[in-house]
Amino acid sequence: MPKIAILAGEASGDLIASHLMKYLNSKIKNLEFIGIGGPEMSKNGLVSYFDYRELSVHGYFDALKKIFRLLSLRSKVVRYFLKEQPDIFIGIDAPDFNFAIERRLKSNNIPTFHYVAPSVWAWRKGRIDDIKDNVNHLFSVFPHEAKIFQKAKIPTTYVGHPLANQIPLNPSINKGRERLNLEKSKRIITLLPGSRTSEITYHLELMINTAILINKELTWRKLRRAEFLIPINSKDNYIKMANMLDSYSNKIKDIKIIIGHSHDAICSANMVISASGTATLEAALFKKPMIIIYKTSFLSYHLLKKMLLIPYIGLPNILLNKLTVPEFIQVNATPENISLKAVEVISDKKLQDHLKRKFKELHINLKRDSSELIYKKIINHLK
Repeated sequence: MPKIAILAGEASGDLIASHLMKYLNSKIKNLEFIGIGGPEMSKNGLVSYFDYRELSVHGYFDALKKIFRLLSLRSKVVRYFLKEQPDIFIGIDAPDFNFAIERRLKSNNIPTFHYVAPSVWAWRKGRIDDIKDNVNHLFSVFPHEAKIFQKAKIPTTYVGHPLANQIPLNPSINKGRERLNLEKSKRIITLLPGSRTSEITYHLELMINTAILINKELTWRKLRRAEFLIPINSKDNYIKMANMLDSYSNKIKDIKIIIGHSHDAICSANMVISASGTATLEAALFKKPMIIIYKTSFLSYHLLKKMLLIPYIGLPNILLNKLTVPEFIQVNATPENISLKAVEVISDKKLQDHLKRKFKELHINLKRDSSELIYKKIINHLK
């Protein structure tokens, strides 16, 4: 029976891995998956070795606080994989956790593949040497990456971004609203604070206060008020968000929390306000005007700032190589700044049409048969 070890450490990786697993299950009979992942991977046959949320960290300070726990978990995972002897290992993103696992497995003659190349072009360029030592083959999801890694003599295949295959090239806002039972006439703004506990800590209250000010500004300008959606990925996050919203119940009643349905919530939106991360790419692929925010601890931010090699943090801006989408980072990420920009963006039809064109070009450039390309690279290693 073919056996694949696979590991994803957060919601975006869980989603990407699940699409690959579904495809591989359709091509290979009696395929067994072992490793770590979330609910989407579980639907496709993975029994996770432990809860993947254990690996969730936000910034350097959070990682330092959890370092001994993370090192212990990684040692357990390595021992588990060596005992199980999978045919191959596929690390999904999470390079800081996966690289050390890949090194150990590769040294024990287990072929290692890494899906979603780390952003060495954005920060921490020295990780190229780690990849070269630890990975038999790298799958990059952005077109400019392959040349960088091939120049470093790392076997690399550009497979496109799996989200570009999953999300329609011309998504229908009305169909999204039908799936969520939302009125077609409403102004909807979707808020995406992030899936990690620490991201919610830094971004949720900021977004609630921003929502309050957006509706105040829209009312003052005699424009239609907005309703806000927050899709979340777990019951724990739901409880945390519901408790936070309860404390604001006398200030705003127009925010609705949804468990799951993140793509429907983005598709249904007139606009998205998102924490930096994969969600910003999802919003771009759904052709949504957006604002990108990011907050973390003082220490983590200043360490990150020193290592950044590019001027942007949002994937749409990075991939388009231009500040196409507004970014509000750290001290500039205030409800006042974000709400004023949000009202400006949502009132500018010309800007919205421009963004749709740019995001459609980006979508076409990222669209490849990702799972088939990966299947062709790994099939000869499966027994």
